[in-house]
Amino acid sequence: MELSNIEKLLEKYFEGETTISEEKELKVYFTRETVPAHLERYKDLFQFFSQESTITATKDLKLNTRRKTRYAWVGVAASVALIAGIFLTKNNPIVEPKDTFDDPEIALQETKKILNMVSQYMNEGKQELVYLKEFENTKNKFIK
Repeated sequence: MELSNIEKLLEKYFEGETTISEEKELKVYFTRETVPAHLERYKDLFQFFSQESTITATKDLKLNTRRKTRYAWVGVAASVALIAGIFLTKNNPIVEPKDTFDDPEIALQETKKILNMVSQYMNEGKQELVYLKEFENTKNKFIK
């Protein structure tokens, strides 16, 4: 085999562009006794690949499939519990809301009190939005 061809194949090999037949050519070339001095560093690499390709498994592996069936039963049990929970809670009668105040004036006062409380909480949260507006103004200065 020509030395320039081997060097090109080595470049392609390290780029990951060689075919299987080209890699076999490289293995055959580097398992020979004589290799040029500047390519000597690749000899060990290809000899290692040749030796490792001949190794076969000597022990049969036994797979433990028992775990899969356990997990399958856990999934089935969880599904059954979920479905039973849904059907058991569905049978409860729906309670119709009742007026809690007989006097409309008292109901109005309670509603105003609750709406006022909600308004206060909303205004507290609104105070923090001032910083957002300042940020927006600064961003607009940079964008223009």
